[in-house]
Amino acid sequence: MHDRLRFTQAKMPDEVQLELLAPWYTQKSGESRTLDFFDAIPKYPFSVTTSIAKAERIQVPFTLHGKRYLAEILPAQIKDPATGNEKLVFAGAREELVERALRFIAVQQTAKTRITMDSNTGREAITVFFTLSMIRRHLETLGHGYKLKEIQEALDVLSGTMIEISPAEDQEITSQVGKKPNRRQRFVKATILSNYAGDFLDGDSTGEESRAAMTFHPLATQAILELAYYPINQTRVGSLKHSLARWLTTRMSHNYRQARKHGFVDNTGYHIALKTILEERGLSREGRLRNNLDSVRRALQEMKQRRILSEVEAYKEELVHVPTGRRPKIVNAVWTLYPSSEFVEEIIGGNREMSLARAQNEGNKRDNQLLPGFRDTEPRGK
Repeated sequence: MHDRLRFTQAKMPDEVQLELLAPWYTQKSGESRTLDFFDAIPKYPFSVTTSIAKAERIQVPFTLHGKRYLAEILPAQIKDPATGNEKLVFAGAREELVERALRFIAVQQTAKTRITMDSNTGREAITVFFTLSMIRRHLETLGHGYKLKEIQEALDVLSGTMIEISPAEDQEITSQVGKKPNRRQRFVKATILSNYAGDFLDGDSTGEESRAAMTFHPLATQAILELAYYPINQTRVGSLKHSLARWLTTRMSHNYRQARKHGFVDNTGYHIALKTILEERGLSREGRLRNNLDSVRRALQEMKQRRILSEVEAYKEELVHVPTGRRPKIVNAVWTLYPSSEFVEEIIGGNREMSLARAQNEGNKRDNQLLPGFRDTEPRGK
């Protein structure tokens, strides 16, 4: 595959590449990785892949480790294979699943992963070489059946969806009346996946002869090279049907590293508010807030059924009301989630695994190659 899909590889011997990427790989069946910062970006603002009539951008604020950021999402422009016409598309659950699948086959070493050189920026990048059959087989095992053409279109959308991320404070200083305009703007602008190269065979019904290569987003590359990630059970998470359930599980898995068994006994669970979910998932606020509440409840119920949340007591819900002339109005809700014993065991094991990996790779720590404001003041896991 490398003979047909060539990328400029970073100037380092194979043994150095393997040493840098060794913690990224796993020997555990079904395991993948969460990526700090990258997974917090609200990349998939719609529950389904959504076509729009004219170009527009979506602005979504989000918070990570106490810092506020703004993501501006532009739709991908792709060709409709049925009509040959151009169309504008926002990524949805299909693209999210394909991106998760690509990460999984890279971590499992089903697909080849290499540290390459981004010719546009001169920075190190991480590229995955794969076949369409690898993606399709994995998604089928999770209960998500997609045709090869649908996977191809998802890859087109992922490589065409442009996202610009900037610290929210930069925007606020610039917009404040009476303040001097902010002369320094910090941002990272890139597509979800990039440097898309393909070698597809017409009539390939299995996808075995349809080869491709894609490069991870710069913030994903940064997380991988800085070991700013944690293990996650992709078999369990990827099989969830509700995209909101997958988002909640991934968020809880990455952020709630102090999880304890039977947290419902002393109320030491993972707290999250409806306001946070709406803002950071990029969901639209329904005319009736109860519809948003019902969406979250359905996601939590599926998480309980899949033994992500405790079967004894999955969560507690506290509604926030304001008085009105009639019945009190719901304005927010706060949930305390109680992970299952299996989920907590995975968290504890993942903490041990990453502590060991970070200690062993301290000498290989990579310099931050992105702009200030796009890195934690204290590295994850320290």
